[in-house]
Amino acid sequence: MGLLKTLFKLSFLLVVGTVVAGVVFLVKRPADESSISFDEWPSVPPNPVE
Repeated sequence: MGLLKTLFKLSFLLVVGTVVAGVVFLVKRPADESSISFDEWPSVPPNPVE
């Protein structure tokens, strides 16, 4: 019974460590450089006045 408790604790710690590492990875990820800049709008034809 003690072996099962130990394995459960180790697996729980592994899951918690994985979650923490995932959050740290997402926070430290650089910003998306392919976002649209407000200085460079894509060329869109103007709407005709009706």
